[in-house]
Parts: sequence; structure tokens; C-alpha cells
Amino acid sequence: MNNEYENDEVSDLLDDLINAEPACDSTMAVLFTGPDIETDEERWTREATAKAICQTRCPARAACLSYAMALDPEEGVWAGYTAEELRDVRPLLIFLPDRRANEVA
Repeated sequence: MNNEYENDEVSDLLDDLINAEPACDSTMAVLFTGPDIETDEERWTREATAKAICQTRCPARAACLSYAMALDPEEGVWAGYTAEELRDVRPLLIFLPDRRANEVA
């Protein structure tokens, strides 16, 4: 887990994600995380299918992206992005306002 986030904040982000009613669920886990062994072509096809679900019909995409950026996953498709794609944009987080600064005490 990314040390920039407190456990309570990650828990809140997960609650936000669940409450946003994502298009995916536990029955689709293999689609979003993949089997232990797959060819590059199988992985590409699986990830493209998972991304399409996120990008075309998921009301929880923004919440999922926030959660994924806090979680810093090593694998899987999150909010329509692979873990590798999320790592590529991670440095851009410094340009976003701190979520905690917007919360009312």
C-alpha cells in the first residue's frame, strides 16, 4: 500500500467504491486480475475486455481510480487501467489537491 495514505482513508475509499455500485463483482475477479498462467495475447485480450467494462458501463470508475491510486496495485485492471498504466501516471498525483484538505472536520 502507498504510504501517502492512512489506513482509514483507504478504508473510506473502498467504502466509496462499494457504494458507487461498480460494474464488476467478485464473480468477475479472474477477468480483472487474470489467471496465474496466461500468454501475452491472452492477457492483452482479457485486459481489453476488462477495460471495456470499466470504460463503457461502470458508474464507480472515479471511485475505483481513487482507491487504486491509494492501494498501488501490482497487477490487475482498475478503473479501466492496468496496474502498470497506473504506476506510469502516479507521479502526476502531486498536481492533484489533497483529498483530506477538502474534508470538513
